[in-house]
Amino acid sequence: MQMQADSWKLVKDIIRDALRIDTSLRREYLERIDAPGEVRAEVESLLACEAESADFMSLPITDFSRDFAPDVDDEPEMSLIGQKIGIYEIVREIGVGGMGAIYLARRADGKFEQQVAIKMLKREFNHEKLRRHFRREREIQARLNHPNIARLLDAGTTDDGVPFFVMEYIDGIPIDKYCEKENLDLDARLKLFNRVCSAVLHAHRNLIIHRDLKPSNILVGDTGEPKLLDFGISKLLDEGNLENAQALTILGAMTPEYASPEQIRGEPVTTATDIYSLGVVLYKLLTGRFPYSFNNATNGDVLKQITDTEPTAPSEATGGRTLLSDPGRGKGGQGCPRSEQLKGDLDNIILKSLRKEPDKRYQTVEQFSADIWRYMDGLPVLARPATLSYRASKFYGRNKISVLAGIFIVVSLLTGLTVALWQAEVARGQARFAAEAQNLGAIETERAKTEEEKAKSEKEKAEKISRFTMKIISYANPAWYAEGSKFGGDARVIDVLDDLSGKIDTEFAGEADVAAELHHKFNEVYNFVAKSESDPARAESYRQKRKFHALRALELRKQFYGERHELVAKDLYYAHSYLAEDDREQAELLMQAILMMRETNPKNLNLPYMLEAYANHLSMDEYQRMHEPYLQGVSPATNLGRYEIAEQYYEEMLELFRAHYEDGHYAVVLTNCYLALNKAKQKKLTPADPNYQICRQWPNKLDLESQSATINDLLRKIEAAL
Repeated sequence: MQMQADSWKLVKDIIRDALRIDTSLRREYLERIDAPGEVRAEVESLLACEAESADFMSLPITDFSRDFAPDVDDEPEMSLIGQKIGIYEIVREIGVGGMGAIYLARRADGKFEQQVAIKMLKREFNHEKLRRHFRREREIQARLNHPNIARLLDAGTTDDGVPFFVMEYIDGIPIDKYCEKENLDLDARLKLFNRVCSAVLHAHRNLIIHRDLKPSNILVGDTGEPKLLDFGISKLLDEGNLENAQALTILGAMTPEYASPEQIRGEPVTTATDIYSLGVVLYKLLTGRFPYSFNNATNGDVLKQITDTEPTAPSEATGGRTLLSDPGRGKGGQGCPRSEQLKGDLDNIILKSLRKEPDKRYQTVEQFSADIWRYMDGLPVLARPATLSYRASKFYGRNKISVLAGIFIVVSLLTGLTVALWQAEVARGQARFAAEAQNLGAIETERAKTEEEKAKSEKEKAEKISRFTMKIISYANPAWYAEGSKFGGDARVIDVLDDLSGKIDTEFAGEADVAAELHHKFNEVYNFVAKSESDPARAESYRQKRKFHALRALELRKQFYGERHELVAKDLYYAHSYLAEDDREQAELLMQAILMMRETNPKNLNLPYMLEAYANHLSMDEYQRMHEPYLQGVSPATNLGRYEIAEQYYEEMLELFRAHYEDGHYAVVLTNCYLALNKAKQKKLTPADPNYQICRQWPNKLDLESQSATINDLLRKIEAAL
């Protein structure tokens, strides 16, 4: 660990007093001192060296303590400033550690400019056992090659035998101060933290535990990249001497506020120790506070809280208010996470990393980091039980648009189920009535049988719809027996559609009416998804799937209802562009759908949308290529021009929409705009025209921004045509 020179004076004061106290009483003394955690940690780290001092020039630590803590008024050692260490020239001291000092240096061989950090063992600690510890840190650092870990550049020994190593110089500030300075929002803080996790994971994969993870050991420079520093008390998992490794932990070479319960208790450390410290770091980044109340606490109180007290949930760290940094240390800006942002998944993620029992934390840093990514992606996190309601809420959160599209299918199924069950109940009642009338004669008996068969058929249909509905719901269930098993319970709506689209005809064999309606709904949803998909390849894939379902729906409608029916007309409208070989045939097929709908159900709400499609192809500039084919396709034939025909269709549309909707409905407003634009193109629009007035009044009163944008675009075209 490293410390600024101005804190070293306090360390020397405390250690001088501690060295005068019997070793059996030091722990009690250290628990009573009022000093920052970093200073306490430095003191404990230095006292840990006493066990190794027995053969150091045959003197106890009390004798050589005068060498490194001579007088409280001593300035930091300045003799090295300006001197050369290898090819580097010392510029200034930038930090002091337990057994070493860190200097800023510059390359001085003239080949190129470079600033580095040089860590040197203090001359007073230049003893074989401590040199061995120093070399061990150097070896650990040499194992690591990661963009978020400060790199080892060189190593050697000075002319007077003092070991040193040269590190990449990180001109940055602690990660918590960086988040505060840059006013980072929640996502930015989490992404930054996950890069730190990547560095720690790299160390763990190289069998290295850091054991002193804290913001001051994670610096962030102007580039925004965090760099992990200081492996001075790290532990090699493949070290043979576990006893010495434990001794270092017991004696407290760590920063208490970020230390794990097992470190404080002197128990063996594992990668779970770093996971705990990372949890404290993340807590600090998101709340500006520690998980425990350390205000005015003695060292003993701090340690006791960490081992015995449950941490406060991050969302409750400031009583539900906006979370700010610690008093006296500045405050976060608008980007600082709010309490409600942390409630739920982030609370659970952080609290899982802070469990007292190492085996109940995340098993790896990779798991910890992955759970944060899952939170950011709107996926269920491992830190919460995978209940069906929880998975469903996450499913909706990350697929809001697609879920709204998928509701078309579920609502249709549930509606169909309700109707089918009602029909089945009616049929059963009729069957019972018919059965009671059997004694009225053979005709009534036959009628009873027919009604009973109908009731049975409707019941079977209802059961099929119910099973299909449950199948959709089961995609949110990851269990092996459920449809969601192949997606881990995280299926998107589009995954469900893709998986089920080929099963409709199998699931509803012999039920052409139900299968046709499902194909129609799948066609609608794929149309919606294709329009909202930004990737061209995926959008084309969805369009092809839409085509399949549109054509299959039309085929099944005709099979069940015959050639002329309002539902056949509806699906002919949806499929006409796929059936046509040229523009003229496309116009003729759309006109067939319009005429069939007028004949079978002139009040059907699909009719105005059919008329809209035809009228727009006659009048809108973007369909210029289609103007003539659509004019020729009008039936019955007429001598009217395309604008006049379009105006008639728009008027028919408006009448139908007004029968279904209020005047402020988007469909009504849009049709008034169509009429106004069409009149403007015919040079017969006046400012007082009622269609124009309605179009002007509503664009900023509609529910959706996209609707307002469409109306405003039409208004610009109208005004340009005036």
